Amino acid sequence: MATTINNIPVYDRSAPPVQATSNGTSAADLSKNFLKMLTVQLQNQDPMNPMDNAAMTSQLAQLNQVDGINKLNTSVNSLVAQMQSANFMNLSSSVGKTALASGSQVYFSGHAVGMAAKLDAPAASLKAVIRDSNSQIVNQFDFGATPSGTTDFIWDGGDDAGKQVMAGMYTLELTATDDQGRTTSPTSYVGAMVTSIGQEGSDMKVGLSDGRNILTTDIVKWLAI
Repeated sequence: MATTINNIPVYDRSAPPVQATSNGTSAADLSKNFLKMLTVQLQNQDPMNPMDNAAMTSQLAQLNQVDGINKLNTSVNSLVAQMQSANFMNLSSSVGKTALASGSQVYFSGHAVGMAAKLDAPAASLKAVIRDSNSQIVNQFDFGATPSGTTDFIWDGGDDAGKQVMAGMYTLELTATDDQGRTTSPTSYVGAMVTSIGQEGSDMKVGLSDGRNILTTDIVKWLAI
């Protein structure tokens, strides 16, 4: 093989063939070495105390089993790589769509933002508060009595007076109160537009418009906002 100025390999007929190298750890190499050692042992064995045929057969069977496992692992790894590639291509179509994932930071860009609260138990009262970067209350929601599970709601970007707020980052706070007056903080979910799809090792990462970089498994719902 010759190399051009662009470091692109070019086939050279006059070049000698490249010899394949091996570290001697493949199943084929192990089998070959085992057979060589077995031949030497047979040639030098004590005629009065020959090797046990059952032991030799067992060792050969073990080598064949190791070879089969290695081939199976190669096939499985190839299948997993193909599935990951197909999944990556399918996920690319989600760019520009809105994903709902766990979080409390809300990026308002002038469009309505989908949110959700997850209650582990029914609540006598569920309230949501939107705060600005100065921790000042911008808007509040009172959902009253709420069953357990996920409650979806949308913030249109208006404040308590109904005026549109400026674009920027806001914070969602959730408070649930039970019949005994005890308060808890339900898990909050915030929707954001998918801006990128990436792969880190075997993990698929989703970049959102609010700056979050999450796993695809962190997405709990797709929104039509």
